[in-house]
Amino acid sequence: KVLDRAEQLREMEANILPAFLRLQELTDRNVTVVLLSEIIWELFRPTTGCFEPFTLYFPDYSIGHLQKILSQNHPPEYSADFYAAYINILLGVFYMVCRDLKELQHLAVLNFSKYCEPVVSGEANERDTRKLWKNIEPHLKKAMQTVYLREIS
Repeated sequence: KVLDRAEQLREMEANILPAFLRLQELTDRNVTVVLLSEIIWELFRPTTGCFEPFTLYFPDYSIGHLQKILSQNHPPEYSADFYAAYINILLGVFYMVCRDLKELQHLAVLNFSKYCEPVVSGEANERDTRKLWKNIEPHLKKAMQTVYLREIS
């Protein structure tokens, strides 16, 4: 059994998490429970006694992995190369302060229309990276302030 966003178990009755951690014993079945969470176990630990789980930590995505993942979601009306160039710019700006995939996906969707404005208006084509960068730069700087504040909090 895999429970994604398992941190939500903290908001449920106190016996739910210990029951999941002892599910094999309680059901007398060969079952494993995997809890997927973005928080550490110490913030999870219930006050009542329960089994200590095996903890696995996964490293952050590399910039190359993020590039591949984020580039897969390119809008069909634009070429994959055009969107990949946009993702390169986005990661060039945000990678040092934010490596959260969900946040980067949100930023990519939020700012892509601004990146495309010169192409849509006919002022540039998909290969005019200098014009595209000049157009998107102020928007990314503004977005950087909000990302930085969220990362600190």
